Amino acid sequence: MAFGTLRPAPCCGKRLLVVRATAAAEAPPAQQIRIKLKSYQKENIQQAVDQIMTAANSTGARATGPVFLPTRRRIYCVLRSPHVNKDSREHFETRTHQRLLDIKELTAQTIDELMRLDLPAGVDVEVKL
Repeated sequence: MAFGTLRPAPCCGKRLLVVRATAAAEAPPAQQIRIKLKSYQKENIQQAVDQIMTAANSTGARATGPVFLPTRRRIYCVLRSPHVNKDSREHFETRTHQRLLDIKELTAQTIDELMRLDLPAGVDVEVKL
């Protein structure tokens, strides 16, 4: 945040807001990629995490994670019989496993290496800059 003070302007005597810039505002923002992985199978998501971490670390970027996000459980309740016996039901569930990775100190080589990765089928990837 910048702090401002009112001072008289040298030319016309009116008060102007003079803003003092901070060092953080002048520094370029640190580049970072946040990758969120989702999959129904633990093995596939772990393979994807290993591939991304290996690619990032081999190019000199600093990778943090994986952060284990909560597993989402979706339960479906289905009647066993199409006509009678409403009390008799079956439950099915899907589990969505999630991981979060942060990659800092990026280089062009890091981005190229991440784009070339062939991740396992069934892994959803969200990338935020």
